[in-house]
Parts: sequence; C-alpha cells; structure tokens
Amino acid sequence: MLKNYYKVAIRNILKYKLFSAINILGMTIGITSCLMIILYVSHELSYDDFHPDADRIFQIGLNGKIGGQDLRVANTYPPMART
Repeated sequence: MLKNYYKVAIRNILKYKLFSAINILGMTIGITSCLMIILYVSHELSYDDFHPDADRIFQIGLNGKIGGQDLRVANTYPPMART
C-alpha cells in the first residue's frame, strides 16, 4: 500500500515538475522559518538562566521628564543596586 503511494507521488513529481518544485520550495521555506523563530524565542526566554537565583533578577528602568522631554531608559546609576 505504501509502495503504491510512493510510486504515485514520484510519478506526479516527475509529471508536474514546476508545480512540485514550487510546493517543495514553499514547504522548505516555511519549515526553515518556523525553526528559526522557535530557536530565537527559546534563546530569548533562556536569557540569564545560568544564574543560580535567576527568578530573583529584575531590571530597573528610569521614566521621567527632564527639560520637558520624556526620558525612558533601562540604565540606572550604580548606587541604585544597593537600594
């Protein structure tokens, strides 16, 4: 039964070469992009996981106005760490 399916698939691939090439190329691009997105997301979620107390890490940001201009930065001064 499976042998028959393979035989029909090979015949269709050889008969409709352009259509088959477009389908195979599209499937390859889709699978590759999906894997790349999964790798990127898993890398972003594993950031700072090597620390023993990774669940206790926080990022402090500074939001305010200086001279009438909105200021939003993720960097703060070193004395803020003790606080």
